[in-house]
Amino acid sequence: MIMDIERRCVTIRGQIIELTQKEYMILELLMTHQDKVFTKANLYESIWEDRYLGDDNVIKAHMSHLRNKLKKANPKTQYIETVWGLGYRLYKNRS
Repeated sequence: MIMDIERRCVTIRGQIIELTQKEYMILELLMTHQDKVFTKANLYESIWEDRYLGDDNVIKAHMSHLRNKLKKANPKTQYIETVWGLGYRLYKNRS
């Protein structure tokens, strides 16, 4: 996966992935802080720049759409992992 920050686009295996602005912002945040686990509150407050009131449906929906688009481009690779009880981060290879 390659992120071109200047052009604000993401490619996987040479294919441009069509992302909404919020999906792009989520992915950019995860990619620029690869080892950090973001809680739903962290993501919401960083992306929507508003106070998180505990309704995680917005985050879950955007994360689901983002994962589906990434998986469609490359079904064999997992890009975003859920850290149970904590939040989300860019998937770490465990070789």
